[in-house]
Amino acid sequence: MIYAVNEKIKSHLIMLLFSLFVAGSFVFGKLYAELIEPEILTFYRFLLGATLLGLYLIVTKRLSRDLFFKPWRYLILGGIYSIYFVFMFIALRYTSTISTSAIFALMPFATLILDSMIFNKKSHSLIWLALCISSVGALYIVFDGSLINALNFKLDFGELIFLIGTIVYSSYALVQPRLNFGENLLITTFGVLTAGTLILAMSIIIQGLDFTPTNISIGLVFLIIYLAIFASIGTILCLNFASSRIPGTNVMAYSLLIPFWVLMFETFTKDSFAPGYSYVGIIPIGFGLLLLYRNS
Repeated sequence: MIYAVNEKIKSHLIMLLFSLFVAGSFVFGKLYAELIEPEILTFYRFLLGATLLGLYLIVTKRLSRDLFFKPWRYLILGGIYSIYFVFMFIALRYTSTISTSAIFALMPFATLILDSMIFNKKSHSLIWLALCISSVGALYIVFDGSLINALNFKLDFGELIFLIGTIVYSSYALVQPRLNFGENLLITTFGVLTAGTLILAMSIIIQGLDFTPTNISIGLVFLIIYLAIFASIGTILCLNFASSRIPGTNVMAYSLLIPFWVLMFETFTKDSFAPGYSYVGIIPIGFGLLLLYRNS
């Protein structure tokens, strides 16, 4: 009994770490978004992540033939992954980290809607209520606390791009389980990162872009390392550990924490406070998070 409780506590702490890793990708990505092409940044992120994970699988002798079973699956998943991250770094060139993190908080609701429409999955009414409330808070931030902006669907270019990327990314959670045939999650992750690397390499070649960034700095190198190790492999390992120990609604809820972490960073590292509507919008997001816990 005590062991089970400790495992649950550990899972919640690990998911807190997950939310911090993802929040960090917004914060640090914003610093270098304009210094490197999004496709090239994402390419090197995937390449480093795939290399490190591949070496680990080889050393631990976990790399199996499962990787070559229906490899087209990884192209689909890698394509979804690539679109999301490229769109994310494009968006960070044009809009704020608070706005993009708020849009990311819409992902659980988008996943719920797609799951209901495409696969006719029935979910508890309290989950719908919680995600509706949190989405209202997120949209309040995105539309600058203005009803007129909301009615006119007034989004800047970065917000629109990231909204599209987030909707695409929300399909990943629906498609991945249906394309899994019992493979170890690390094998799947390696396949997805490898496929994403190949897709982005082809995109870079077709566009005639230079694989070598024009502005290489220590900060940019550390960003790629952070994105590859913490925001890619780290977040997947966190999800893998927690999803088998705490309810899925609890796991889902932690994505709603990301705007909170980003807002705290903006508040304590900048000379001035974030816009007032950001603090107002974070309240219903937090309330929706509490409701998800209540349901689970």
